[in-house]
Amino acid sequence: MKFLFFIPFFFIIFSCSETTSIEASKSPTPDDLIAHSSEFKKEVIEVTEGVHVAIGYALANAILVEGENSNIIIDTTGTIETAREVKALFDAINSNPIEAIIYTHNHGDHTYGATVFAEDSNPDIYAHDSTEEYLSRVIGIIRPIISARSNRMFGNSLPKSEVENNGIGPFLEIGRDGRQPGLLYPTKTFSDKIKFEVGGVKVELFHAPGETNDQLFVWLPEKKALFPGDNFYKTFPNLYTIRGTPYRDLAGWVNSIDVMRYLQPEFLIPSHTRPLAGQDNINEILTTYRDGIQFVHDQTVRLMNLGLGPDDIAETLVLPKHLGDSPFLKEFYGSPEWSAKNVFSGYLGWFNGNPSSLKPLPQIEEAENFIKLAGGWDSLLATAEGSYSNGEFQWSLQLTDYLLKSKPDDTQAKLLRQSSLVALGNKESNPNSRYYYLSSAAELDKDYQPNDILLPNIEAITKYPIESFMETLKVNVIPEKSLDKNIQLLFTFTNSTKSFSVFLRKGVLEVQPFMVSGSSVQVTSTEEDLKSVLSGVKSLPIALVNGTLQVNGSRTDLLSFFSSLRN
Repeated sequence: MKFLFFIPFFFIIFSCSETTSIEASKSPTPDDLIAHSSEFKKEVIEVTEGVHVAIGYALANAILVEGENSNIIIDTTGTIETAREVKALFDAINSNPIEAIIYTHNHGDHTYGATVFAEDSNPDIYAHDSTEEYLSRVIGIIRPIISARSNRMFGNSLPKSEVENNGIGPFLEIGRDGRQPGLLYPTKTFSDKIKFEVGGVKVELFHAPGETNDQLFVWLPEKKALFPGDNFYKTFPNLYTIRGTPYRDLAGWVNSIDVMRYLQPEFLIPSHTRPLAGQDNINEILTTYRDGIQFVHDQTVRLMNLGLGPDDIAETLVLPKHLGDSPFLKEFYGSPEWSAKNVFSGYLGWFNGNPSSLKPLPQIEEAENFIKLAGGWDSLLATAEGSYSNGEFQWSLQLTDYLLKSKPDDTQAKLLRQSSLVALGNKESNPNSRYYYLSSAAELDKDYQPNDILLPNIEAITKYPIESFMETLKVNVIPEKSLDKNIQLLFTFTNSTKSFSVFLRKGVLEVQPFMVSGSSVQVTSTEEDLKSVLSGVKSLPIALVNGTLQVNGSRTDLLSFFSSLRN
């Protein structure tokens, strides 16, 4: 009973405490974004003896660590072309063969230049043991949507003159100017920690979940040099990225930074933005950085527990001035507002707690009701145009959601939406949202050409595991074309012992990595030829005619199967 009396007393004490409003820092402006470009001056910096970082050549830095007779590369940039430019600079410093490549995580801007750094040798490629899974996931299962949203976020469809910088680097080279990926999959992986030596340099890798679940950091104990990957860079971190991502665990991210802090590094060489030196300086900056992340996490959870929904929390949460004023927490990449919503979703999922959100009206019905309430479609359009004229660009944009839901092809509503997007984009200092607005506006041009920045080529397809290709088939089944089908196929290969039994069953695709009797059609080919057909790089009819795919059994079932996977 004493405990029961203590709890209310505890809350009475704290509920009576005086509170002060949080003073927020000044928000950056587009001019601040322009000034931020100085962070990406093109150069190779020798951070300490034998450690060189190439900045400004790509979205991500590439790092050279010199050994006695061989070298190490940490992150490889994002394309063959940028990797070749950086490798030539590194070779001029030290032309020893590359014995090891380290991926700090799976993102393409760190991994897609690997073939260039590996072409003169046969290096081991170190990564966390989940990195291959994440590489395959982005390239395969969710490639179309990640490509589209990344294209908007990084402004890759915009003229180069409109892209000031991408917050963490000068520009995303993937998908620009016909540049090509050169991915290699990891050859040596670990789960928690690993130690090894390359060219007399002692290397320690630590699993450090943060911006990605497979993130690692590199520690060179004899040089007191720390390479944090994407768990630290000079901007507020992408605790959530608007291109889309698995949940980023903020508490785990803070813990990863703490592990790095207590190593007491004297040199900090991030994979984005410039290196830092000085043990005390680094400790102070990392402490501020982890406090910024923890503040967003802890205060989001506190407000969740008070019953606030994700939008309410995003509107309420303010980063205190002592954190927000840090040049390392300026919003040139991530946003506390977006991050708060991510924390809410990570703990509680999509439901905001409001019962009206459980089974809302279909969007078209909501739009028609809203239009009726506004006095008709023309009346709502006039309101939206008036809002735009008054500088209320966000409200004008939101009203076009209803207008275009009702009349998707209306030219006047599209033009208003485009104008609102441009106005919002031009005001933004955060490059992620800035280019998302401007790219979304560009997509409304009648002559807009889609830009698939992750479109696979033959080289990429060759390296992509056949198992991942088969998994990708599942999420490409079109129910309207397959609800009446029940087809079993068997795929075998002339250059491997693998086989896959595939069952298309009324809108669902089952894939098993072994032979199951009863298939109506058996397909034999090389793994590479089947991957080329499945990806659309090669034509199925041509493959059947020239014998690239050998077919026994019902060709009708085979064609029916493929017709169920593509629009």
